[in-house]
Amino acid sequence: MPRYYFHYRTEDELIRDEAGSDLADLEAAEHQAAEIGKAIIDKVAGEGGEMDAPRSIEITDDDGEELLYVVFWAGPKIGDGTASPINPATVH
Repeated sequence: MPRYYFHYRTEDELIRDEAGSDLADLEAAEHQAAEIGKAIIDKVAGEGGEMDAPRSIEITDDDGEELLYVVFWAGPKIGDGTASPINPATVH
């Protein structure tokens, strides 16, 4: 089973995943990255952080080859509600 690494990038920094995860294929890794992105947005929202800054999860393989980017951010505030996560977009 291949090992994938999920590096978290903001405008200011790159947080590298040193452990990685064994997953069936790149599609499973993409779903995992989307879940990570949602968890990050939920955490940022709960802490009152900046919601409209773009963020990404960069998926690499064991050799460090970049395979996929999952870009995410929270959508704009509409009405009286708070910003809410939008569906992650992938860039192959």
